[in-house]
Amino acid sequence: MGYRNSNSRTGGGVTRRLIYPKGAYVLHMLRMMMRDPRTGDQHFKEMMRDFVDTHRGKPATTEDFKAVVEKHMTPDMDAAGNRKMDWFFDDYVYGTQLPTQRVDYANFDIGADGDVVMSIKVSQSNVDDKFRMVVPIYLETAEGKIAFLGRVRLAGNNSFEQKVPLRGLKVKPKRAMVNYYDDVLAAAN
Repeated sequence: MGYRNSNSRTGGGVTRRLIYPKGAYVLHMLRMMMRDPRTGDQHFKEMMRDFVDTHRGKPATTEDFKAVVEKHMTPDMDAAGNRKMDWFFDDYVYGTQLPTQRVDYANFDIGADGDVVMSIKVSQSNVDDKFRMVVPIYLETAEGKIAFLGRVRLAGNNSFEQKVPLRGLKVKPKRAMVNYYDDVLAAAN
């Protein structure tokens, strides 16, 4: 609805208050999905350079941007399993749903080899069955440092539950968290 929402009933300025911040958040979510612990933002920067170089001096549409994102997407981003980002653009660019994502529980035990084994359940709610997201999981170590653990794919109002050996980790972490860096536009939980 964009600019049509800007009228005397909404008080005007809706573009500035709604569209621009959401666009920035969409870029942030893509950046965080592409982020790699070893190379940081390299994939995201390459994608953005490609988009700018490809469309320099020409008008570009959202679909043009999506095509460049698909060209650079990482395996983790393939939430629908079809090498397309339709799921993301349908949910976050064209859609209005706001998921709630949370860690229902995370228990830490010491395995037979002395490494920590985590039992975790991550849930997503308040969305329809077609809504998908790649949810980031972080650990807070015993020393208070935040470490990226990985991403889980959730569809609809669903949960991911699994035992995960944390190889090389000998001391139980304080906790597991989702969306620590506001990686995903989601309701606070």
